[in-house]
Amino acid sequence: MTELWIEGVKGIFMPVLCGEVTLYTEKWGAGVLKFTAVKEGSIDYKEGDRVWLRVNDRDMFMGYVFSKSRTKRGLISTVCYDQLRYLRNKDTYTYTSKRATDIVNMICDDYGLKKGIIENTGYVIPMRVEDNSTLFDIIYSALNITRVYTGKSFVLYDDFGSINLKSSSSMVTNLLINDRSSIDFNYDTTIDKGVYNSIKLIHKKDTKYTHTLNVYTAKDTTSIRDWGVLQYYAHIDEETDGNAMAKGLLNMYRTKNRTLIIKTAGNLYIRAGSFVWVKLDIGDFIVDELMEVKGCKHIFMDNNHIMEVEVTGGVLNE
Repeated sequence: MTELWIEGVKGIFMPVLCGEVTLYTEKWGAGVLKFTAVKEGSIDYKEGDRVWLRVNDRDMFMGYVFSKSRTKRGLISTVCYDQLRYLRNKDTYTYTSKRATDIVNMICDDYGLKKGIIENTGYVIPMRVEDNSTLFDIIYSALNITRVYTGKSFVLYDDFGSINLKSSSSMVTNLLINDRSSIDFNYDTTIDKGVYNSIKLIHKKDTKYTHTLNVYTAKDTTSIRDWGVLQYYAHIDEETDGNAMAKGLLNMYRTKNRTLIIKTAGNLYIRAGSFVWVKLDIGDFIVDELMEVKGCKHIFMDNNHIMEVEVTGGVLNE
């Protein structure tokens, strides 16, 4: 049973819905709830009002109305986001000797965002300046640096009104998606975006008397021969281990992007950041391993529940 509640102008109510309700989560993005309500009686709600979604007594979403669109027939298409939407705000932060954990706590406290479980990321970042960056990018940079130096990854998500930061290893589920349970899939490959086989990092420091320029590089000659040079270029500070970072970035970005989106029966426990077991013949090869959910779209309509999951990792990253 799908229950959607709105805390509107005149109190809390459950609107009559028309069509499907969708809930989409993605890594490094806010959760998005979309629905169409029927304008009837005295129901009235506005941007900023709070919305809840529960399915079969499970809390699925808590967020706020951001957009409305009304038709002549009295249908109100509504878009809601969870707390992570506020991480699109831009700010400037300068910090020294802080973990990614500390950065998440600091930003949540500064912006009045409710926190849940914020796990210890361990690695202490010596110093960093984030100027005019989105809060998402500031947190992502801290977690990416942590991953480069430790190999550990973490997931940031909103769990029914509380922001959580958990290790990826704690997000493993027992769901198996195979030929029997899948409805359809779409598999794409590209080197056009987010793929780099040459890393070039620059540390430049000029004073009145000296000029310092350090260049750190890492290359994958095999893929350069096949694809040409696809270069990642960035400036780093003097506390950063340029050689280690260049090698870490190359390992992360040197494989072509493969996108696999699977349509399957809905599972209320799956969200972006979850890990599921996939066993499918997708044409180029057979996938048979634990994979991370990069994006998850739940679709609820007429007591039916399906989902579309974009998975990543394993052979897709080779």
